[in-house]
Amino acid sequence: MLVASNSRNDPVAERRDMASIHDSGERSILVARRRSVGYLAVLLCAAAVCSPAAAAQPSPWRTLSNENGIHLEARRVAGERFDELRVATSVKVSPDAVADFLLGKYLDAKNKNIRRSFIERGPDVVVWSDVLSTPVAADRCYSMRFERQDLAGGAVLVKFASLDKAEANSKPDCIALRSRGEWLMTPTAAGTRLVYASLTDIGGNTPAFVVKGTLSSAAVSSVRKVVAGSAGLALPRGLED
Repeated sequence: MLVASNSRNDPVAERRDMASIHDSGERSILVARRRSVGYLAVLLCAAAVCSPAAAAQPSPWRTLSNENGIHLEARRVAGERFDELRVATSVKVSPDAVADFLLGKYLDAKNKNIRRSFIERGPDVVVWSDVLSTPVAADRCYSMRFERQDLAGGAVLVKFASLDKAEANSKPDCIALRSRGEWLMTPTAAGTRLVYASLTDIGGNTPAFVVKGTLSSAAVSSVRKVVAGSAGLALPRGLED
């Protein structure tokens, strides 16, 4: 025969039942806390560690060349076909002089391969469109925006980026080119430390390794033009275009 216990009339049984309920409650709280911590960890991972932005951090810079006072570096950027390039050198004029040249005579220079039309022209912002034509490749079309920013300590930053528009007179089959980067001019005792960084995708189906050397040479040539032009010197031989 089974006998049902009645804890209401048994103080020992009542304490035992209360202890069991208490232990069960603590276990439930611990389980809930562990689940909350695990869920929070997943959220943090999704928002930060596991996010595409975190995974897309560029690789370290690697030196490609360091000649005649011009230091050329490159690094891989996740999701991009081409390397980001950085060129550093020094020039014996002020940051203002370099920036004025960049937004002025540098953009006015004639190039037999480029048809340029200005959309907006001011002391701090310039917007223009180009059609780049070469004998060995399809035309490239792009619109670009330069913006000057004066920084603390006399430094000057000129940021640039291609826009979602192209030259109105370009051919329908003209391939869009994308580019972004900056020119940073920092004052030094001897003049300016000039650092140029650029990430350019020429578009089309040309493999990156085919034009890698051309893009690196173009970056160095751009810096050499700015160094010479801002100092009022003649362009080095071979840099007229």
